[in-house]
Amino acid sequence: MKKYLILVSVLLIGQSTQAQKKSWHQWDEILSQKGNVILEDTNAVNRAEAVNFVMDFFNAELADSATFHNKFTISKFFSVLYPKDSSFRIITGQHFIDNNHYRYYGGIQMAAGGFIPFTDRSYENNKDGITNEELRPEEWQGALYYRLFDCKLKNQPYYLLLGYNGFSFFNKRKVIDVLSFDSNNQPVFGKDVFVKDSTDGEDTPLRYIYTYSADVAMQLNYEEEENLIILDHLIPMTEIFKGQGETAVPDGTYEGFRYKKGRWHHISFLPQRFMNESELNSIRKKNKPSNKFGRTDEG
Repeated sequence: MKKYLILVSVLLIGQSTQAQKKSWHQWDEILSQKGNVILEDTNAVNRAEAVNFVMDFFNAELADSATFHNKFTISKFFSVLYPKDSSFRIITGQHFIDNNHYRYYGGIQMAAGGFIPFTDRSYENNKDGITNEELRPEEWQGALYYRLFDCKLKNQPYYLLLGYNGFSFFNKRKVIDVLSFDSNNQPVFGKDVFVKDSTDGEDTPLRYIYTYSADVAMQLNYEEEENLIILDHLIPMTEIFKGQGETAVPDGTYEGFRYKKGRWHHISFLPQRFMNESELNSIRKKNKPSNKFGRTDEG
């Protein structure tokens, strides 16, 4: 009789567990609800709890390789980028703390199995950020990534990332970072792949972090017609608003990076030119009050 009761209990527990197991579509709907909280809820505690829920989901569910090909079709509040071979996907999201603080969250899901979470440390640094060190996921210079480029140097693959960081009330950031994987297939941020031009200083960074005044827009995009990453050239400026401190603004000229033989060659000055349609669309997008990622100007 005792053995019978134990068997019945085990069966009931198993049936209960099965009944509680959610489909990917159900999880996608739940994530979408959490995303609405993260982007729209006026209560900071509710936003933080929703971010924690999302990261708990990533850590628990995305560790399973069987979930890698499941798409986030309903939840659109974070960015998902793939390399050409779909060997991984990098997921990043933005967490608005208050008017002067942002945090970033996310990680990398490997197609072969495993999820590697990021810990945002960008807010711990000075205004310039860390540009000359290789960093591990727990030292991540957080950003919402919006472009990924497959690259290769000496037959070793790496990936160039363009991203946005809300940083503070007065100043925002655009980021060019480099992702690679070490011999243990663990991610590393930052890499010696940039080549300076004749007007650059002595140091060549492992990543670029551009800090600029929040009242202006900074372009950082890939221009396919010219095969260039094009960005606004920034010049220093004394504070525009009281308490801002020294900042930077575009001066109306452009600089760029051209990919050649595995490295990105910096061009400190590009000839003045008329904006094409994609750039005009980017400006129109920036001037909208918000987008699917919430409080950003990531274009």
